[in-house]
Amino acid sequence: MWHNIWYALLGLFLAGYLALDGITLGTGIIGRWLARDDAERHTVAAATGPFFLGNEVWLVAAAGITLGGFPGLESSVISGMYPLIVFAVGALLVREAAMQFRRRVPGARWRRRWDAVVQCACLVLALMWGALGGALIGAVPVKGGHLDVDAGVLLRPVPVLSALTAVAVFALHALVFLAVRTEGGVAVRAAELSRRLAPVAAGLAAVTALAAIADGTARDGLLNPLPTALLFLTAAAALLLAPRLTTTSGWRAPAVSGFAALAPVLLIGAAHFPQTVVSSVGPREHISVSEAAADPSTLSVVGPVVLLVLPVLLAFQAMQWWAFRAKADERSPAYF
Repeated sequence: MWHNIWYALLGLFLAGYLALDGITLGTGIIGRWLARDDAERHTVAAATGPFFLGNEVWLVAAAGITLGGFPGLESSVISGMYPLIVFAVGALLVREAAMQFRRRVPGARWRRRWDAVVQCACLVLALMWGALGGALIGAVPVKGGHLDVDAGVLLRPVPVLSALTAVAVFALHALVFLAVRTEGGVAVRAAELSRRLAPVAAGLAAVTALAAIADGTARDGLLNPLPTALLFLTAAAALLLAPRLTTTSGWRAPAVSGFAALAPVLLIGAAHFPQTVVSSVGPREHISVSEAAADPSTLSVVGPVVLLVLPVLLAFQAMQWWAFRAKADERSPAYF
């Protein structure tokens, strides 16, 4: 029982990271093009600044659960995807440094240089997370509990299309968020651009899904095709619906686009369960949830502690979003 609870918690933290930090990633990708002057760039920074560090807590928690609760995943997926994950972590650290440095020296030129670094780092992160999800949703070369991934796996059509889709989805999610969170020209342009980008993001998602169906290796990973298809259709509908809600439904709009951002976690879980990783070598090489999990006695001791900490984390996040629910403009404090 505990291994399934821990697996659900891992999915919760990964989904929370994509939905929340996806706003920061998308803002980093689209922010320099959206803001036309220093005042508008200040508005964009003020809109996301209060949530920047809090959003990353979800990724740290997911990494902790993976290392402590699923050593089988750590030894297979993380070690097998090591170059990709190291590249993503490096981009994450570069983004952290750039966000901290951009306001340390006065001057528009200094800030623009660091904004360019933030944009590149966010673009790399979005591409890496998208490629990782696109590779893992299909069957991967797992043998003897070890995953060997090379460029041939990551450069297949599905991971490449998934990476491009991730960029579009995160950018759309950020535009929907900024349309609701900001005022003035930034909000107007964000709402307009979100309506233009929504069909592109949904179209890329549809092409990725068709590529997965056509690719035998990717198709072999769909152990549960019906729930996977229903989740995909719901996420695609969310991409098209979210921009339409920016003018009428307030914070419901980014909640809807946030579902589309976190959907890859749900899709992988729905496609594979009760397996965590599907092997292209054969069913005997699949890694199930119970096989990937730590010893049951360990999970039963640590599990209740995690379940006690989780409400505190959720309460803190809710308090943070409630405290900074007001719209941001050029007069709002920018933390980074």
